[in-house]
Amino acid sequence: MNPKEDNLLIEEIKSGKVEAYSALVDKYKRMAYTLALSITKHSEDAEEVAQDAFVKAYKNLNTFKGKSKFSTWLYQIIYRTALSKVRIKKHFNQNIDDLNEIDINLDSYQIDHLERFDKKKIIKIAISKLKEDEAFILVLYYYQELSIEEISKTTELSSSNVKVKLHRARKNMLAILQKLMNGKAQSLIQA
Repeated sequence: MNPKEDNLLIEEIKSGKVEAYSALVDKYKRMAYTLALSITKHSEDAEEVAQDAFVKAYKNLNTFKGKSKFSTWLYQIIYRTALSKVRIKKHFNQNIDDLNEIDINLDSYQIDHLERFDKKKIIKIAISKLKEDEAFILVLYYYQELSIEEISKTTELSSSNVKVKLHRARKNMLAILQKLMNGKAQSLIQA
């Protein structure tokens, strides 16, 4: 589907065809979960945020004017919902990072022969250790392939601020990968 098809579905929904919303949910549910997980760092919280965001989007669909892509508008709702969830959990001093500290003691041979799945897993672990906003921006930029301007609209940050945060996120990601990979992160990135 493209943005024009999204807009057609939205018009159908606004005209009373509520079941058309399931097509939008199906299209964006994976990315909604991924974006929420990049901020919440917890699977159940990410699922809850994604569901809440879809409910909020549906309830506020009449406010969507089509000036930006539906996906940009939805990502903004996911972003705000996820940040709110994290703030609430932090307020109650709950531990939102359920990942155990891992120690990847790999030698050069093992790193060179890591399976694609293992490399993705290590990258996901590194992303989960970033600050919420850095992880979110990296996911939008690299996985969703949004432009700086689209990320700016989604996060309501200036383009220059997005560029700075993206730069810091890359730098912090490399530092985390270096730590996880015993200083051999370049071989992971180059592969």
